[in-house]
Amino acid sequence: MNQIQPPTCTTHFVDLPLSRLHILEAGEGEPLIMVPATISELENWRTLAQFMAQWFHVYFFELPGHGQSEPFCDGFSSRKVAELVGQLADKMGHKRFNLMGFSFGGILAMQTFKLLHHRIDRMILIAPCLGHRALPFSSLRLSLLYRANQLLSLPNVQQKFVNLIRDPRTIAKTVKVLQKVGKLEDTIPLQEKLPRTKASTIEVLNAQLNEILTTEFKAELGKSEVPCYFAMSVHDPLLRFDTTHEILQNHFANLSTVKLDYPFHQPPRPFTYEELNRDFYQTVDTFIQPKDSQGVRHVQQKVNDRVTERVSSDRSLDLPPAIDRIPALVQ
Repeated sequence: MNQIQPPTCTTHFVDLPLSRLHILEAGEGEPLIMVPATISELENWRTLAQFMAQWFHVYFFELPGHGQSEPFCDGFSSRKVAELVGQLADKMGHKRFNLMGFSFGGILAMQTFKLLHHRIDRMILIAPCLGHRALPFSSLRLSLLYRANQLLSLPNVQQKFVNLIRDPRTIAKTVKVLQKVGKLEDTIPLQEKLPRTKASTIEVLNAQLNEILTTEFKAELGKSEVPCYFAMSVHDPLLRFDTTHEILQNHFANLSTVKLDYPFHQPPRPFTYEELNRDFYQTVDTFIQPKDSQGVRHVQQKVNDRVTERVSSDRSLDLPPAIDRIPALVQ
């Protein structure tokens, strides 16, 4: 039964070989490590962490170079984040854990799965970015974005960019250029976040964009039996649903798919704890607590007093947004 009051959260620091992490903990039970998206700060994810803490002992951390987590000493990469997740699980005393990723966190989660699949019990992916193939851009636009990002990697250009986003006279125009070039939604509060973004975070963002534009998760010869829960809007403006779905089908034999109908990638505002419980609790609970013990899970969703049940290797539910609101967050 979903809790009326959200579980209590605590925040603290954990010293690991690769970084000193600022982490948030909530809940009890099986461990769930939530790998964040871009410009990740604990407060932006507190509500979702509390929601997931109804089933798990949740660990959410700010990426190295973001918030109060220390940067990697020799540059950011998703492979290092994968190693970091393993170090965090070891530090917390967990041989096995569940893994959750959002947007760019999809790349981080998949890299972690590639490295630590033998330790992962479930994958939960919300509107995950899984590389350049899923971007709805032409080859010309992708090439231009790659070249622009390579230019931004130069220290003097990076410093000029930092100056632009911190200058009240230029921040608005800079945001408009970024939104036009990258087709970014105006629901993403760049004008609010960029001026307080650290130089080290800009370096990380530069490395993240490079990975988005170059990463490709190729089809696996043998699909993993690890259960994977995938939720995404079929109208996502930043990522192609069909391509993302195909990539996951090539990796997971036990894929549960929830199709949403949102016209955005990131909600205009974060969902509240009450909204998540009202509209999202049942689908998560079904995935986490299967109806039988034979490996085939019966997905049941009550919609307007009728029950829809589909059983297959890929269980897809088409849910209207008024019924099931799932947060595809990019912070």
